[in-house]
Amino acid sequence: MVESVAASDAARDGIDDAVAALAARPHVAVALDFDGVLAPLGSDPMAVRMVDGADAVLARIAAAPGMTLALVSGRRLPDILRLARPPRGTLLATSHGAEHSEVTGEGEDGPLAETTPAELDDDEARLLERLDDGLSTIASSASGVWVERKPYARALHTRQAAASDAEAAERAALAGPATLPGTHTITGKAVVEIAVVSVTKADGVAWVRETAARRAGVPDSEVALLFAGDDRTDEDALRALRPGDLGVKVGAGETAARLRVPDEAAVVDLLRRLLDAR
Repeated sequence: MVESVAASDAARDGIDDAVAALAARPHVAVALDFDGVLAPLGSDPMAVRMVDGADAVLARIAAAPGMTLALVSGRRLPDILRLARPPRGTLLATSHGAEHSEVTGEGEDGPLAETTPAELDDDEARLLERLDDGLSTIASSASGVWVERKPYARALHTRQAAASDAEAAERAALAGPATLPGTHTITGKAVVEIAVVSVTKADGVAWVRETAARRAGVPDSEVALLFAGDDRTDEDALRALRPGDLGVKVGAGETAARLRVPDEAAVVDLLRRLLDAR
């Protein structure tokens, strides 16, 4: 059963119990998607902004003893650094968990992060070029459809297109480039992402747990994890959570999460409640 923050008193009591149980754990990692969780979705992905209070609550989590803050996003690392401006020490699993980095400080243009550059073998590099060509051809056929170039993948975005054009472009991507041998496809809200490596957000949250445990000097079994997501791409991470973890679904849709909240502002409120309970 998925309990909703906006539901009955009994459901709210269940949510309070879940938050209290998580808060009582000595080591808690808070892993959050960005779009649809901290920032509302928008037609221009580089124009979105986090909801009021999000930056403050992220800073509190990052500074709290026994807590680790992480962002697990399908976005590229530079986009997350620019839009979320995560505090020092934040773990970043970007490109759906294919890239791992940590915020190490603040530069003139925003947060700085240490990361390992993408390394593709020759076959993967050639396959990525084929994806680029195929998806670019599809994007050129309709206004509002565009291709995002990630280190390990290409993503066809259709949010700015008319509904009929978006549907046709997504269908063409799934019937064409997504069928190339060696590709791995993830579909989300108004996006078809095709990668040349097999990775999901489940891999991202696994890395977050392992890294949080290493920081704390404890086995990863002693790290409880909260993960919040809004899209189909987040369900891999939600299904990978362990007993004692807490999964949160933002908005409508089928989910493996235990809790559901209506919007980004409710995520901020839930995180405040977690902090206040520790």
